[in-house]
Amino acid sequence: MFRTFKILLLYLLIIIYSLELLLFIFTGSDQKKLVNIPKTRIEKAKDRNIVPDLRTEQRVLIDELKKNKNVSPKFNFNSTFANLSVFKETIKNKGLLPFRGPINKLTVSCGEDLKYRLINNDSLGFKNPNDVYQKDIDLVILGDSYAEGLCMDENNDTSGHLRSFGINTINFGVTGSGPLVSLGIFREYVEILKPKNVIYFYFEGNDIEDLNWEKNNTDLIKYLNYEYKQNHYFRKDELIDFLRLSEKEVIESLENYKGKNIINKFEKKSLRKELTSHLKDILELSLLKGAIKNILNSQKKESLFDEKLFFLIIENMKNKSETMGGNFIFVYVPSWSRYFTKFNKNKILFEQKRIIIEELKNKKIEFIDLETFFSKEKNKEKYYPLGYIGHFNSNGYKIIAEKIKEKINY
Repeated sequence: MFRTFKILLLYLLIIIYSLELLLFIFTGSDQKKLVNIPKTRIEKAKDRNIVPDLRTEQRVLIDELKKNKNVSPKFNFNSTFANLSVFKETIKNKGLLPFRGPINKLTVSCGEDLKYRLINNDSLGFKNPNDVYQKDIDLVILGDSYAEGLCMDENNDTSGHLRSFGINTINFGVTGSGPLVSLGIFREYVEILKPKNVIYFYFEGNDIEDLNWEKNNTDLIKYLNYEYKQNHYFRKDELIDFLRLSEKEVIESLENYKGKNIINKFEKKSLRKELTSHLKDILELSLLKGAIKNILNSQKKESLFDEKLFFLIIENMKNKSETMGGNFIFVYVPSWSRYFTKFNKNKILFEQKRIIIEELKNKKIEFIDLETFFSKEKNKEKYYPLGYIGHFNSNGYKIIAEKIKEKINY
């Protein structure tokens, strides 16, 4: 009996590793590089004669906190920061949570291009220079990290490029957020500021999952009521108190942080080291695990798409924008996975996009389809950091700004 079990186990292992070998043989080199993203980024930086900053984002923050009193950890209203004790306590006590922070302080950007930048956060806690509030507001941008322009400073994201065109733009993007947080920001800030144009960025990669988390928050779901507000704009002291506690908790969590570099050392691999690295990936079933994860994530996305709630939020923002005398434009942002992985022919993703675009047309909501634009571009790499996966670089955000400028006939 035990001998039969060992034979079956051996057959199972042979089948599993055969699948991994087949994936290794038929998977392109770019897909294999996704197994170790930091190393690939360093290689691409070296190819461009760029000296990379190998520190982790946490290490950069620790270093900056030591020398600059105006630097603070960031805060975003999303599922990651919901793990903070102060977040949970505030929810429990029905307190007021900010959408983003800190207020009037600097934060450290991420470094997808292996460069870190200090980001300015304005008097409301968003990524803008403060003088944008002193003039008539032509346009506001809502959405997640692609709206915020993650890893770029406030001059090189979409909002910064629009301002360089003479379009006074406020960036209300919040990394890791979904449509309900955008609706909350709309209620609390946009309705007070009354811009001429409201631009909502929808990112196909994870906004559906973010919405699924957000709809379980009782305060966020209340924003579907056109009259509901918590008066963030006039309760800044409470927001600052929360952000002070959030900052303290994050800094305390960094006290025992040991990490220094995204990778200890970069060296040109010999053929032997390259083969050893590939063998290690095969033994760890890296490609097979990645393929299974992608399949499961695709199925999850299909089951999570609350189409009714999603369009209820979009129509809510559109209707209120028009009531204020402004325009509302939906921007469809494609995932980098379409262009840098073998899993870009995702039928579920394609079907979701078809549904969204069809509904936008049916509901007469103006939109910009960035996926169609980028798919036609021959050299897509020039719009991404180091020509590799991630959020857009300054070139990518500038193109998006130009598309918006064209759409609003400015």
